[in-house]
Amino acid sequence: MATKHVNSTTFTTAQVLFTVDKNARPLTPAVIYNGHSASIFIGDSTVTTSGATIGRTIATVTTQTLYVNPNDVIYAISAAGSTAGIIVITYSA
Repeated sequence: MATKHVNSTTFTTAQVLFTVDKNARPLTPAVIYNGHSASIFIGDSTVTTSGATIGRTIATVTTQTLYVNPNDVIYAISAAGSTAGIIVITYSA
């Protein structure tokens, strides 16, 4: 399996952070690094930064591992937008 490396951005509205490769194995660990100056929140297309649809928080300059499946679509939002390369995702596909 090859390692996938994705640089991404976040926005103040829910946007696609990354889509898992169709050839990834089920429950593949995906490591998300938040190099942004604010926490990001990940989840589905309804993810928000607070309230009933708040996403999983990834604090500034930390990583979290998600277990993803082929074709999963991961969304993210932040209280402040970021530039490309600030959010880094790596996983095997």
